[in-house]
Amino acid sequence: MTDIGNLAAFIAARNAGSQYCGYAGSTLEDIIHDLNDGMAESSFVLYEGEEITGSITLDTYDVGGGQADIEVWGPYYSARPEDELQLLFRYLGEAADSATIRYIHLFISSDNVPLIEYAARYRTEKVRTHYHYSIDTALPPNSSSYADLSVVPVTAPESEWLDQIIELHNQGFQGATLTQEDITAEIKDSSNSDYDIYAVLTVGSFIGYIIVRRNALTGTLHLEYICIRPEDRSRGTGRKLIAYLAESYRGLGYTRIGLDVSGENEAAVRFYDKNGFSRDRVMKHIIIGGRMEPAVLA
Repeated sequence: MTDIGNLAAFIAARNAGSQYCGYAGSTLEDIIHDLNDGMAESSFVLYEGEEITGSITLDTYDVGGGQADIEVWGPYYSARPEDELQLLFRYLGEAADSATIRYIHLFISSDNVPLIEYAARYRTEKVRTHYHYSIDTALPPNSSSYADLSVVPVTAPESEWLDQIIELHNQGFQGATLTQEDITAEIKDSSNSDYDIYAVLTVGSFIGYIIVRRNALTGTLHLEYICIRPEDRSRGTGRKLIAYLAESYRGLGYTRIGLDVSGENEAAVRFYDKNGFSRDRVMKHIIIGGRMEPAVLA
């Protein structure tokens, strides 16, 4: 049995540099927490003697219709990427074959050339570019007062705002990882959830919503979704809401707001570039079909 502390240390050491990939935690403590929370059981680890030389962790989640997707942590490799990646991808393929997998999602730093080249051996459904942004909660974007907005926590499924949040979520984020069932479940378990879900109102009328995920271990607030009705955009609402989050969560000990955005979402990229966010990392989101077919058949 793999020692979770050793595996977490191996992942943390590689996830800090050019091998950055997947959404493993950003600190050793964060990774240990996730591995202890069930992720260790879906990990495959390579050894030379007692030394870990490679690992891959699979986060499998339902997407409806009896199918599932896999989000991959890694694969992380050591001294011989060709040999290690071959074994780690074989495990990934076997895991995909053992279930009804729709897509496999790899999130790879643009600097991680060996992994990007190895993933290219398989037929990809799509390759997207993602940007990782962050901002210090002490330095929110310049904004006028957000006093004209009401940001209302949604903590009960009976909330009058839930149906409108789900409707707007389905319109704005088709195929989102966080489904309407997930949103409802997080609201039902709001007292234990790491997610905070808010309805955004102006003059008592619903105009949008925010979903954030708290990571107390790193002091980072992850902005998962922010969405305003199309007819209510271009009024500075986004800047006001970032300022609201920065002020509200700074008082709770959170020092950073982090997020990732697809390069296809040009409006969002322009917004974060213009409003004080630093672009910390460029990622390649590689989507491989669940059968992991070779890119070129012999």
